[in-house]
Amino acid sequence: MWSVLAEKTFRPFFGVQFLGAFNDNLFKNALVILITFKLSQSAEQTGLLVTLAAGLFILPFLLFSPLAGQIADAYDKRWLIRKIKLAEVGIMLLGGMALIQQSIELLMFTLFLMGAQSAFFGPIKYSFLPEILPEKALVQGNALFSGSTFVAILLGTILGGVGVMLDKGTYWMGLTVIVVAVLGYLLSFFLGAIGSKPQYVEPIRFFGKAMPMLRQARSHKTAFFSVLGISWFWFFGAVILSQIPTLVKYDLFADDQVVVWFLTLFSIGIAVGSAVIAQRLKRQVHLRWHPALLLGMSLSLLCAVWMILLPLAEAESVLGLADFLASSIGILLSLSFFLMAAFGGAYIVPLYTQMQSATPAPERGQMIAVNNLINSALMVLSSILIMLGFAIGLSLPAILAILAILNISVILVFKKDKNR
Repeated sequence: MWSVLAEKTFRPFFGVQFLGAFNDNLFKNALVILITFKLSQSAEQTGLLVTLAAGLFILPFLLFSPLAGQIADAYDKRWLIRKIKLAEVGIMLLGGMALIQQSIELLMFTLFLMGAQSAFFGPIKYSFLPEILPEKALVQGNALFSGSTFVAILLGTILGGVGVMLDKGTYWMGLTVIVVAVLGYLLSFFLGAIGSKPQYVEPIRFFGKAMPMLRQARSHKTAFFSVLGISWFWFFGAVILSQIPTLVKYDLFADDQVVVWFLTLFSIGIAVGSAVIAQRLKRQVHLRWHPALLLGMSLSLLCAVWMILLPLAEAESVLGLADFLASSIGILLSLSFFLMAAFGGAYIVPLYTQMQSATPAPERGQMIAVNNLINSALMVLSSILIMLGFAIGLSLPAILAILAILNISVILVFKKDKNR
């Protein structure tokens, strides 16, 4: 898998996306931990603000993905990457100020801008990869991208969650997000010389392009099937990741270190699953193992739900990480989360590779924009369904159990599609 790093353009591109993913999650997790443990006063308020934050980050994907896909296919991707990374510097200057002031309104606005920046970067990132890697290395490149992205998420999660709770932690986190954004911008100049723009015959439209783009994407049936499979993964993952802070604080009665622990487990699990599937598939992409991977995700989640319902420990105070891991339930719950994420990592890499290889190069950016559009729609839907679940009195473990059952039903889709 690591042999793709020998590709000259891949190395700086890998660094650019790694720093971007790290910075996004550094800021987002600092915001979530700040809200959960300092700025909110109840489970309902915490759940609402955390879910709102998740929705605000995703909303720009719904608004801007069609435009982002057209732009990705119309202009030189190296030039676009530099402009987007420059925008990140400006956004993180605002984000640093928001962290220092601990202003919920400014934090949420910055999160929306971060989502907009990511919405424009996404189609470029995954459509540029097949341009700089030979097809035989595409599985390994996607595995390294997926695995390293979640390692970046892990590092950003740990630093953001732990750092913001330190004395003057908001000042240090504000400075860090600015420095990382500047480093990413500087690294973008190592991607090579800017070439001529691609042949794009249609005029770029700010509005009214989503439905034609969706119809065009559906004409590439193999690639579009992959898009739907990827979107389901992000629906599943959005529910899990957005609710970990609430789960830890109000169901496990633990502290912010346990939140970071679970996010760490999820990130490492995705990275491990991505590496394993890349090794197993080598150069041949198929989805024959996906029913088993989906079943593994569901069984792991159901085991986690069962552990959550058991009494963790008799403690008069909030559990720290050491006390949590001292219990057998804490160990088993951690193992369940890790396995769920590992199955998820193995699930996602072949789908991304199939989506890229089955889409014609001139339309690749737009296909990825459609992927981002559907991903974000399902992630927003997940936020709405979570809020509805809380509104009708469902507990978080009950919501997670329903998710596990829904995930099992997706197996039928992959079994029906035997030609993949």
